[in-house]
Amino acid sequence: MTDLLLLSGGIDSTALAVLCRPNVALTVDYGQRAASGEISAARSICVELGLRHDIAHIPIGALGSGLMTGTESSPLSEHPEFWPFRNQFLLTIGAMYAVRHGLTRVLIGTVATDVRHHDGSAVFLQRASDLIREQEGGIEVLAPGLDQDSTALVRRAQVPPSVLGWTHSCHVSPLSCGQCPGCIKHSNLMEELNWNR
Repeated sequence: MTDLLLLSGGIDSTALAVLCRPNVALTVDYGQRAASGEISAARSICVELGLRHDIAHIPIGALGSGLMTGTESSPLSEHPEFWPFRNQFLLTIGAMYAVRHGLTRVLIGTVATDVRHHDGSAVFLQRASDLIREQEGGIEVLAPGLDQDSTALVRRAQVPPSVLGWTHSCHVSPLSCGQCPGCIKHSNLMEELNWNR
């Protein structure tokens, strides 16, 4: 098996980079406000881990909503960071990239707490995997952290502090704002790991 990891530079995908050691880590700039911060974090993480890092620029910012675009939140979700069909889009791009480069699996950093979005559920991921696998290339989609929360996944992967320190979780800026859901999650995880003390 050869793996492509969708690496946002956030905590969960970084843990998978350490745990799974993918053949290629792909960061997608799809027009999110924090794209340059995510790319910088992912690049540094891959250098630290000795992984190949590729970037795909596919701007669809005009189709997004909420914090990640700097526009009004969608009425379809109570969560301010919701972006319609984002994981479906990312998995499709990942699968297309995998086919192009002869890889067989796409890994996504979805964890148990992501179920608050429909595209973070086990049902969604299974259906997406089934759909993608049925097409040419037979690409498989996996979410190795789906049954754990972020803290458990980081501990399972034994992510070194030097690697976790590069992560970027902010939804609104290339530099951490400290107030958005991504920054709060990052801060809470560091507290749980006792790394802020």
